[in-house]
Amino acid sequence: MFNLGLGKYRTMVFAIGLFLLFDLSVLGLNFLISSEIREDALNVNIVGRQRMLSQRMAKTSLQIRDRLRAEQPYRELLLELDRSAGVFDQTLQAYINGGVISGTGAAEVHVKAVTDEQAKALLTDTLEQWMPYRDAIQVFVRADKQTVDDAVELARKSEVVNGWLLSLSNDLTTRIEELAAAKATTLQRVQMSGMLLATLNFLIIMFHFVRHLRKSDGELERARKETEDILRTTQEGLFLLDTEFRMGTQTSRVLGKIIGRSDVAGQNFLDILKPLVTTKTFDTTKEYIELLLRHDVKEKLVTSLNPLDSVEISVNQADGSMDTRFLQFRFNRVLDGNKVTHLLVTTTDITKRVRLERELADSERKVQDQMGMMVHILQADPIQLQDFLKHAVEGLDEINEALRDNNLAAGGLSPRVDQIFRISHRLKGDAAGLKLDAVSKSLHVMEELLAGLRGRQTLRGEDFLHVAVRVKALYGEVNAIQAALARVAQIRGVITVEAPKQPHDPLAVGLPFVRSWRTLAEEIAERAGKKVELSYQGLALDDLVPSLREVITSIVNQFVRNAVAHGIEAPEIRKQRGKSEAGRIAVYISDSGDGGVELSFRDDGAGIDPAKVSAAAVRSGQITAEAARATTDVRRLIALIFEPGITTSESVDQDSGQGVGLDVVKFMVTRLGGRIRIGSTVGEYCHFRVFLPQIAEPRTDDAVNLGEEAA
Repeated sequence: MFNLGLGKYRTMVFAIGLFLLFDLSVLGLNFLISSEIREDALNVNIVGRQRMLSQRMAKTSLQIRDRLRAEQPYRELLLELDRSAGVFDQTLQAYINGGVISGTGAAEVHVKAVTDEQAKALLTDTLEQWMPYRDAIQVFVRADKQTVDDAVELARKSEVVNGWLLSLSNDLTTRIEELAAAKATTLQRVQMSGMLLATLNFLIIMFHFVRHLRKSDGELERARKETEDILRTTQEGLFLLDTEFRMGTQTSRVLGKIIGRSDVAGQNFLDILKPLVTTKTFDTTKEYIELLLRHDVKEKLVTSLNPLDSVEISVNQADGSMDTRFLQFRFNRVLDGNKVTHLLVTTTDITKRVRLERELADSERKVQDQMGMMVHILQADPIQLQDFLKHAVEGLDEINEALRDNNLAAGGLSPRVDQIFRISHRLKGDAAGLKLDAVSKSLHVMEELLAGLRGRQTLRGEDFLHVAVRVKALYGEVNAIQAALARVAQIRGVITVEAPKQPHDPLAVGLPFVRSWRTLAEEIAERAGKKVELSYQGLALDDLVPSLREVITSIVNQFVRNAVAHGIEAPEIRKQRGKSEAGRIAVYISDSGDGGVELSFRDDGAGIDPAKVSAAAVRSGQITAEAARATTDVRRLIALIFEPGITTSESVDQDSGQGVGLDVVKFMVTRLGGRIRIGSTVGEYCHFRVFLPQIAEPRTDDAVNLGEEAA
């Protein structure tokens, strides 16, 4: 019924209870005896008052007698005599029977009847002497007129009785003091006994307490050693986190090695985490921990929100180098009833797992890219593909040669960046036209590296190391395409296909190069949220010499990218301007009549805005703001779009923002000795006309005939 689950503490609790019982018993006896001693002290005072009252009555009787003889007023003395006799009688009756009397002060005092036989006998003798005396006082006080003879008789009786009353009162006082002394002796004995018993009980408690303490210490020591063994041998970082984000003093030994700090015990976890992660991850982690510490939030509902399930950190090594790691922090609640008191944090170094997962993902992506590449190879025009591979190898060789040129001074490195940029951008456009996405992405990454170099004030040869690594990777991708072509050739036995349509068919949408241009235009438009339609009329490129065919393909690829990214408006804007939602691009290639080829490329987009070109030229540093404001020649301003680094795009992405596309066009046309004419009306159209000779010696200068058609 009263099973309190005391277990091993039952004996100790019993001993403490016995100790408390002894203390309470001693205190009770002390209180009882002390109360009786206080009563005895009060009785001594009251008996002393009785002696004083007896003497006062005798004195008052004598004074009344003397005043009657002298015929002086005595009324106040008569009242005092009656009052003293009343108090004396009330007190005496209370000692015999018990009752309430007037105290020595104004308060009333309850007096118990005397039980001691000797004291009772003294009270009986006192009562025998008092009663006749009291009656005589009452008769004298209540008489209609007091005479001298009556006063003399009362005074005589007072002298006789007062002596007896004083003697009896002294005896009673002595007896009460004897009783008080006996009680004091008893109190001392009780106190001594209580002290001895309390000491004995204390020794018993100490014996059991020390024995249990030693036993508990042994158990705690074993538990501590087991905990230390666990924390020393576990391969995971373990620690407790309190509600103030402070880490516990007990942590696993490997924790410091995992997070790169040894002084973590007792530290604020957020202070340790802040320099290791991004601001966003830090803020999210703090909110996540605060949610876990709230007992009204279910743990299972927020577990999936853990921002530290896989986090990348950089740790300083002893040699000063940086080590990148991937860590996983898992949080589990520690509950006291329904209240969350701590979080148990498990920290694991998952670097090997993450890197393995990434390697597997890279392998899968490469396999998918290779499969996609095989599909596009099977769908692509074999002649175009062979031309691209030949041109790609030549372009990469030219880039490689530029990177190996050690004769350039530091000031000549910036032109080298522009040269590599032009080659890279041209190859990217051609690869995108053939839907060789992997090659196009690799070239875009190299363009981003070159863009970073272009913005530097000074360049050194080692700044091009990352570009050289990317070039090596591109060689590998081109070789992979060539190997894939070889495998396709083994299957087909041939890598050429029959030209599908007549060269001058105005509806030659099925021609491989037209299909490639349309695909490129549609992909760029989809990324930009636009719509576009491309039409073609003119010669079949297969009839041209390979060198001229490659140049025209690259030029059209750059024009398509430029038109869709910069010229064609979004569908909603085109509707507001009264145009069709889909932008229209028209490509026309014809024989110029003098052995050369004329390329016409027109889009019905926003046209070229001279003000935007001027602002872009100022931003790139091609001209100053003063020169831009002073220039009134619109043709000269529009011609700046062919300069390297000039772009009207407000952001950099895969399709625009580098300021390279039209620079590539200018470079190719210049090498073949051709010329370009531009026609544009803001808000209506842009028209490029390129004239290329059939046979021309490559030129190394930048001179190109740029003209503008009448708007």
